[in-house]
Parts: sequence; C-alpha cells; structure tokens
Amino acid sequence: MNQTWKVIVVLVGIFVAGGVTGSFVTQRYLREKLANRPGPEQWAPRHLKRLAERLELTPAQEEQVKPIVRRNMEELNRVRASSLAETRQVFERMEREIAAQLTPEQKAKFEQMNREFRERARKFNLERSGGGPRPAKERPEGERPPPPPDGG
Repeated sequence: MNQTWKVIVVLVGIFVAGGVTGSFVTQRYLREKLANRPGPEQWAPRHLKRLAERLELTPAQEEQVKPIVRRNMEELNRVRASSLAETRQVFERMEREIAAQLTPEQKAKFEQMNREFRERARKFNLERSGGGPRPAKERPEGERPPPPPDGG
C-alpha cells in the first residue's frame, strides 16, 4: 500500500512538472509570435503576395489588384486607429468614474494600479516593436499600445 502512494505521488509530480513546463513553453511561443506579427504597414504587401501566390495572378492582374488591396488596407488601418482611440476614451472615462467612487486611499492604490498597467503595456509594446515604441507622430491619432498578454 505504501509503495502505491509513492508511485502515485511521483506520477502526479511528473504530470505537474509537465504542465508547468508546457505553460512556460506556450507563453514564450505566444510572446514571440505576437512580437513578430506584421504591423499595419505590412498588411497590404503581405496580403497582395498571398493573393498572387495562391491565385497565381498574372502580372497584369497583380497590378490591377494592388491599388485595391492598398486602398482597403489603408481604410482598415484608419478603422483600427479610430477604434483604438475610442477604446482609450472609454477606458479613461471608466477610470474617472471609478475614481470618483473611491476614498483617497483607494484612489492612490487605483492610480498606482493604472500606472503599473500602463508600464506593462509600454514594456509589451517595446518587446513587440523590437526595441522601442513608435514615436507618437508615427502612430495613428489616439493609438495606444495593446494591453500586455497577461491581461493587465
């Protein structure tokens, strides 16, 4: 009986170690995948390349499709920037409304919590962009870095 428990404990330990290792490997893989995903400036060329390869477009067709892809990808980028700006406004309004309901001590903690969130988002953006955030003048108006992968 005592030997059976030892085997069970060892098997559970192996299972837990495998789960922990798997979660770390998955987290690292997802971070790298997020960091290497194409930015909006790469959407049009990548999409055009995919269309040309999969549909076996002729050079003439490629030239006809190129402005269509470029125009619509630019519109998608504008919609994305607008959505990010609206999202930022909603979060800021929510923060103000929440802060109005808090005691001074809670407000201090809440402000610290928000600073930490913004710092994590800034670091995530640095990792994603490969070394430094885009200067504000290169970002669409109102665009903020995405939330960190741990959900904030």
